[in-house]
This record gives sequence, structure tokens and C-alpha cells, in this order.
Amino acid sequence: MSGPPVSARGGKVRSACDLCRHRKIRCDGVKPACETCHLAGVPCTFTTTPSESRKNTREQLSEANSKIRALESLIAARDNLQRLGHSAPGQALHRTGISLSLGDSYLLDTHHIETALATFRQHIAYCGPGVPYFSLRTYFYSAVSERTGSDLDLDFFLHQVAEFYKLHHPIEELRAIPQKWPTPQLIQQCIDHFSRSGLYSVFPIVDTAILRELLNSGIMDNPTDPTHTANRACLIAFTALVTELHRLEPTFVNADPDAYLQAALGLLPKLLMETPDMRTLETVVIIMVYILPIGQAQAAGMMLAIAARILYSLGGHRMRQLDESQDHLPHRKHLRALFWLCYTLDKEMSIRYCVAPLINDADCDLELPENYVMSSSDHQFLQKPLSSDELLYPSDLRLAMIKSKIYRLLYHDHGYTEDEARRLQHIRELDQELSELKSSFPIGFEPDSLATETEPNYGFHDLSLRGVNLHLEYYLCLGKIHEASSACGTPSPNSWFPLPSSVEIWSHAARSTLLYVSRAREYLNWHTFW
Repeated sequence: MSGPPVSARGGKVRSACDLCRHRKIRCDGVKPACETCHLAGVPCTFTTTPSESRKNTREQLSEANSKIRALESLIAARDNLQRLGHSAPGQALHRTGISLSLGDSYLLDTHHIETALATFRQHIAYCGPGVPYFSLRTYFYSAVSERTGSDLDLDFFLHQVAEFYKLHHPIEELRAIPQKWPTPQLIQQCIDHFSRSGLYSVFPIVDTAILRELLNSGIMDNPTDPTHTANRACLIAFTALVTELHRLEPTFVNADPDAYLQAALGLLPKLLMETPDMRTLETVVIIMVYILPIGQAQAAGMMLAIAARILYSLGGHRMRQLDESQDHLPHRKHLRALFWLCYTLDKEMSIRYCVAPLINDADCDLELPENYVMSSSDHQFLQKPLSSDELLYPSDLRLAMIKSKIYRLLYHDHGYTEDEARRLQHIRELDQELSELKSSFPIGFEPDSLATETEPNYGFHDLSLRGVNLHLEYYLCLGKIHEASSACGTPSPNSWFPLPSSVEIWSHAARSTLLYVSRAREYLNWHTFW
């Protein structure tokens, strides 16, 4: 419903609604909706813009102190990196935390505080605030200050975290992770565990029957044997992932998954020079699945690009091509399962980092797998025995397709150039599609029913990590949809003012995410699902 024109400071009355003010056209002031809003089919609203007041001396001094602290934290970070460089030659963190050079080592030491901070900085850089002194971070700080009345300084915060950690824990040097080949016995144990636990349902990454044949052929016994490199690399990478996911299992307690993956990465250059096949695709996908959660977004993106290229060359994006090719018939279902795993990760990275997806929907057959579980059942949310005969994936494939639409309609360059009325129409349609998907969730497992302070603790006890993923990705999509009611997610001089309703929904999604994580984390361990 429209509100009355707002009287600005100094007695000047605002006579234009939000939409007319943004378009810089005359508003006729007709109630309940002016002609422009009526034709656009949007609510006619008047949003009060707080007048800017001159900052007093105390506020100016506070801002100056914040800038000084930021500079001090950057200087301390630089000194820290120089210290690390002297103590461990060839190792240096990029100041933004986005890249790391470890000489012959490809992976970060995931147990080091510097690695944790670098990973956090990377996510911050990609997901909104940008890098230090980037214009987007300035807008982000301004938005936080305007809406909360408090100042935020990420660099100073991270500096405090590092100092607090160093005060209470002994600091070890960043270690260079060695390359190590797993034993054939360990590989066999991983194959058996993967098959017995039904992990293919969540991560359809390998054909275990083929892996058994390769292992029994003795290719791991003679490293100099000129066999197809992907065969060895796949066995090594697979062992790394299984032992990482189940490192608390007594069988894998002495395993070194990072060292195994390091060995697989060492084979990657030779592997990519050979003719790609299913083992090549499986190896690249396993590496991507391993390194993405530990903050290696750029490297994971490169692995995903390679995997997408191989998928296209093998015909995994088109069902018709597979049906017509007798060569692909034996592993058609497995290839399509790999396609959907890559598709979900591609759309996740696209919407989270606001970059164009590598897999174009128009090039693909998006028919869901025959054995995909998408019926309204608590099997999607609870910890239950897995079966390799059905596919669950870490999240709902339909959410991945919604993410694809969100980027294409709202965040692609073409979406930005459309007029506000059209963008608002897309927002309403996507919101409706997401609501329909949420309504298909079984009773008692809707996201909003758990994201409350009053939900009993037993509501979280039996949740699987996949169930948590479904809820958190729902809120991610909801926030991304309504965040687009502004020209960009973070307010800037070039953005039009977001609709109050969208701001409310976006804030609800953010609050619900934090509340949900705070409630669920006590009842979930990283190994509770896979």
C-alpha cells in the first residue's frame, strides 16, 4: 500500500514514488498507485531516505581510528607473511588469501591458522565485500553502518582473531605436504567401504567395478609401467577422498589423504596430455570435490572447467547422443550421474561467486536420472542407510536448476540491462517456483519450521548433512532472488533502491540462516552424513 509523500529535511516534500524517482520521471501522485507503477504492476511506495547529518568530531575520530587499525592489520599481515617466508622458503600467502604458492606442494596445510584465515578472506572476497580497499568493500561497510549503527572492519577483526589464536595456541610452521601413494591394501579397503556404505548415492564419482579390475591388474605395483595415467590417478584420488571423508574410521586412522591427493595432482599434467576417458573425468571430478570445501575455489573452478569439457566430449550432456552410441551404452547411467554432480557444483559456484556458469542449460538435456530420489519423503532429510541403486546427491537437483535460472535472469549481464518491471517479474516468478519446491518438502521438514529459537532439540538430532544442505541452500536461493531487487547486492551510488518487501525477505533469509546454523551445529558433525 502506498504511503504519503515524505517531507524531507528543510520542508521540501517528496512528491515522486520510489519507481518514478529512480526513473527520474514525473510522478502523478495518484492513489493507491501512480500511472507508472500501475502499468509496471508493482506496488507504489514512498521510502524514507534518512537525511545525511554532519558528523561530529567524535564520529570523525572513530572513522580515523578504524582506518588506522586497518592499516596496522595490513602491516602486521605483511610482516607475518615475511616471517613465514623466512621460516619456510618458497611459501607465501597472497595478501587477499586467494592464492598460495608452496613450491612443489599443491595443497594448503589445512590445519594452520594462516590457511583458515586465507580461506575466510577468499570467501569474503568472492561473496560480497571484496578485497581490502576495493570499492565494493567500502559500500559494504557503509551499508552495515547505515543499517546497524555499528562500524565493521573485517581486516581488524581477522587480525584480532589471529592474535587471539596465537596467544592461546602454539604456532607451527606451514608444512609442505609430501606426495605419497596409497598402498593397494588401503585402496581395496576404500573401494569396499564405498560400496558397502552406499556412498555412490551421494557422490557418484567412480565405477567401483572398474576400479577393482584396475587394482587387481597390478597397476599400482609398478609406477614405471606405461599404463594410462588416469587409471592410477583415479585410484589415488579416490583413496584420498574416501579417507578424508572417513578419517575417524579405525580402518583409515593412519591414512594421509592430503598426501594422496598431492600425488594425484602430481600426475595431473601428464593425465591432461592423454586422450580423455571416463577415468580422466572421474579423477578431475574427485579432485574438484576434495579441494572445493577447503577454500580452493579458483583451483576447483579450473577442475570444473576441465570436467565440463570432458563431459561434452564424451556426450554426457546429451541423453540422445549416449543412446545412439553403443560405446557409451555400458556406462551411460554413470556418465549422466557424473554430469548432474558437475551441474550442481557449477550452478552453486555460479550463484555464490556471481560468475557465468560453465555448463549452459540450452546445450544440455536436463532430464533427471531415473533413479533420482525427489519424492516428498523424510528420506531426503534424515540419516538413513544409503543404497547405490538410488541417487540423492548432496542437495536437490531441482534447487540447482533454480540457481541456474536465478543467475541467468537476475545476475547475467542481459538481466542487468532489463527494465525494473521485468526484473521484478522475474523475482516474483522465481520466488513462486522456490516456494512450490519448499511446499513439496515433507511435513515437519520445512526450513522455517526449524529455523526458530523455540524448535525442540530433538528436531535436529536425526538430520543428515544433506537435510541441512537443503535448508541452507533454500535460504541462499531466497536471499539471492530478493537481493536482486537492487541493481547489485551491495548498495552503491549506481543502484536503485530495493523494494522494502524484498529487503524484508532478504533479511529474513539471512537471519534464518544464522539461526539455523547456530541451532543445528551442536547436533551435526562433518561425518554424520557421508
